[in-house]
Amino acid sequence: MMKHECDIVRDLLPLYAEKLGSEATTELVKEHLKGCPACRVELEKLREPVPAAPEIDVDAEPLRRLKKALLRKKVQTVLCTSAVLLALLLSILSFLTAPEYLPYSPELVTVTETGGGAVALSFSGRVTNYRLLKVADPESRNTVYHLEVWTSPWDRLFQRPGVQDAAAVPESGKPLLIYFTQFINESGDSSSESSVCLYGAAPDSGGWMALSGLALGFWLLLHAALLLLLGGLWFLLRQREGARRRVERLLLIPVSYGLGHLCVVGFRTASCSAWRDFQLILAVGVLCYCAMLLALSIFYSAKDLRNGKSAGGTA
Repeated sequence: MMKHECDIVRDLLPLYAEKLGSEATTELVKEHLKGCPACRVELEKLREPVPAAPEIDVDAEPLRRLKKALLRKKVQTVLCTSAVLLALLLSILSFLTAPEYLPYSPELVTVTETGGGAVALSFSGRVTNYRLLKVADPESRNTVYHLEVWTSPWDRLFQRPGVQDAAAVPESGKPLLIYFTQFINESGDSSSESSVCLYGAAPDSGGWMALSGLALGFWLLLHAALLLLLGGLWFLLRQREGARRRVERLLLIPVSYGLGHLCVVGFRTASCSAWRDFQLILAVGVLCYCAMLLALSIFYSAKDLRNGKSAGGTA
């Protein structure tokens, strides 16, 4: 009978030890414990603190490096994609806003005297932009203006209204002389033999033509030479990984400029708006350089991880 009662009490001891039993159960166990040393021993065992599990010595540094490398790759991928998209957007805008200089025709511009020697220039709807430049007369006998007019694919696409008029005012005591500037385009063709005198008495020395700027071709040749020089240096250092990677970063500079040139002006090396195109080439080139530099870093980071190197190794 006593053994049977001990079995029942021992089943209730966990509840009694944690004070989770009812009052009747608690009183029953308490009365039994007064006369049963064996059950009291079992209760003491239950009340002994459970030893903590031994800590496993795990080196978390490789995991931290891997996590850092994956985060860096994600950020670099986002930045690289953004740079490529910006370069494409800027290239499209450069094409859409490229000036298309208009050849002279009588209906393109009308000259009207307004008194005091000044004249008003009225443009047809085809003209969406103009530049009226006052230039120095070598003989200082005339007040000379050069007129350039143009439109652009953007203006035609969105049907931008043309400019209405402009004014040219002579210097005191000097006759007014206005030329319509004719450009020789990139293919070497022109719409007229020479510039057109819109107003005033033109000198007998003949007309003149505005040539396309050739500076873009010079810069392209300069970067092509730099590419050849760095390519030879890369070949000499190809067995030295650290030096080779540094040269590869430098190699991206002429490659980026070439891509910028291709995106902005294509295969042309002359431009009637060379300064504008040069600035756009630099902007697109910088974006291309950033994108390729990030792509190179992602490539070498993945390569270093495969080879068991530190995730923070050189790229």
